[in-house]
Amino acid sequence: MKRAALVAALSFLALPAFAQTKNGKSETYKDIIEKAYNLSLQRDRQQALNILATAIQREARPQAISELKKTTAEVANVFFSDKAQQLFETGVSLRKTDLNQALDKVNEAARIEPDNFSIVNEQARLLIAKGDCKSAQENVQKQLKTVTFDEELKLSLAQALVCQGRWLEYQKIVDSVFIKKSPLQKFWQVLEVEKTLSQKSLTKAQEALAGLKKSDEKYPELFYWTWKYEQMAKKANLDDAQKYVMTCKNISANQYRQYMIDPMLCRRQVEVEGELKGMNGTPE
Repeated sequence: MKRAALVAALSFLALPAFAQTKNGKSETYKDIIEKAYNLSLQRDRQQALNILATAIQREARPQAISELKKTTAEVANVFFSDKAQQLFETGVSLRKTDLNQALDKVNEAARIEPDNFSIVNEQARLLIAKGDCKSAQENVQKQLKTVTFDEELKLSLAQALVCQGRWLEYQKIVDSVFIKKSPLQKFWQVLEVEKTLSQKSLTKAQEALAGLKKSDEKYPELFYWTWKYEQMAKKANLDDAQKYVMTCKNISANQYRQYMIDPMLCRRQVEVEGELKGMNGTPE
């Protein structure tokens, strides 16, 4: 949701000053949501997230939990500062062409809003793309201490752990997510492909690749990992390597945005082109 629209929603929903208990009645989950919105209007994101997280831990009703989690996502990702949002958007737009400048812009946004989950996740992805995966891990873990169930933070953490080859810690994160029902399913699946190939488990890698292809057959990293699987299986097939290079060279801005939750999106072109040339392949 755009910042202006969400702030308007917060203003509409947070009518009275902090949710007071009425007629001595105990505070409801809707009172907690109202209080969180009011705290957001005062730019006290951390306190808003704390009371929502506490309410979720105490709550047993599915509908209430769902509404509390939805509010948590809104509060965690809303931009309070126009400058922070502009810096963030500039950083995102630079990611494909200039990682260093992109990270500089996002780091500047993080100095303004250090607890904004959108900024934290993008910062982690840029750090992973630059190979500073330990820093990415540490940044994400700080926010997960407050909101332990946020799936996008979990994915960023998993990506940072995969980057370091820390498979046992990665598996604990994966086990906490119902991937089959996840809107981020393909980004989890590509990590599973990487894990199974690192373990030289060709049968499991083939299964993971089949699942990834079923999720999204146009995902550029599908071609890269299919090629890596074929290399390991000693299959002489350059088609997927060539598809990877051409897909990444021709990817549109909209397509790039669609897949940029993957920090390694189209980051392996030099590797693939080098091997294609060495094997008399033709990436053009």
